[in-house]
Parts: sequence; structure tokens; C-alpha cells
Amino acid sequence: MDNRQYSDLKDRIYENDTLALERLVDMFYERLTTFAKSIIKSEELADEVVMDVFLRVWQNRKNIKKIDKIETYLYVSVKNIAINYLKKERKTEFDVLDEAHITVASYDHTPEGSIISKEMLNEINQAVDLLPSKCKLIFKLIREDGLKRSEVAEILDLSVKTIDNQIAIAVKKIAETLRIDLSVPSNRSGIQLFLLTL
Repeated sequence: MDNRQYSDLKDRIYENDTLALERLVDMFYERLTTFAKSIIKSEELADEVVMDVFLRVWQNRKNIKKIDKIETYLYVSVKNIAINYLKKERKTEFDVLDEAHITVASYDHTPEGSIISKEMLNEINQAVDLLPSKCKLIFKLIREDGLKRSEVAEILDLSVKTIDNQIAIAVKKIAETLRIDLSVPSNRSGIQLFLLTL
């Protein structure tokens, strides 16, 4: 969906169009629930957090036109509500980057990826699973949710440089597991492109 379509959706929500809100929920519910679950580790509570975010969007719909990037806004809202819930429950601080439980979707055999053996895909999936929480969360938001580095930086309250560093760490760790020599420039760019776009 491009910016114009998002703008139209926001305008319709502003005008009390419940179908526009339903469309927004349909577009983001699954991704946001997965994101919330990575923070609070409960599917039921993740659902509550996400529905609370959409309820707040509806209740504050007269302010929706002020939201520049609705996708980023939704992720940040989910993160904040989930962390507040955990702080209340634990009565302690919670670091989403260090304590999140992230499940990354497996790489599957596709016609485009047919040159990669099933065994290699299994090795890639195992290597991704071994990534530290911070790397894995950033990796998931970029690869699976299709967010830009700048959006992930805003959602996680990090700099784009930190995001780039975490991507580099992920690529390095995965390459080490797969025994790929990253000193060869084509290997380095090839694995990064493969991991983040497949």
C-alpha cells in the first residue's frame, strides 16, 4: 500500500468509517500480534494489546491525520503497551531487545530459490534461530514485516546505524554457521540480499 492509499484510509477513519478501521485491522493484525507476542510471550495477551491499539486508534480518530506513518505508529504503540503491561506485571524494567522471544518464519523452497538445496535452507533456518534476540527481532521486522531500516529504528527507538550494525551481526553469524567466506565481496552482498529478501 502506498502513502496515498494510507492517507485515504486515515481520511476515512477520521470520517468515522468503521469499514476503513476494519481494513486497517485486516492489514496489520497478524503482524502486530506476532510482534506483541515476541514481547509478552502470550498469544492471548498479545491479542489484547493489539486490539487495545486499534481501539485507541478509533477512539482518537480525530487525531489520525497527524500520524505521519501509520505502520510505524502501530508498531510503536504495540511495543509501548506491551512493555507497560510487562512493567506492571513484573514491577521491573523490561528491555524489548534483550528479552523478546522472537520466532522467525522459515525459509521455504520457492521456484526462485530452487538453486538452493533443502539441506541449505534447513541450515539457514537453524542459523537464524541461533541469532541473539536483538538481531533476530530486527531481522524479522525487516525480512518478514517488510519494514525499512529507518522504520525499524523508529519502532525500537534505535539509530539506523544500530540497525545496520545488527543486520551486519546477523549476516556475519549466519555466514559463520554456513561457512561462507564474507571476505569475498560477492559473498557478503549475496548473502545479505538473500537473507533479507527471500
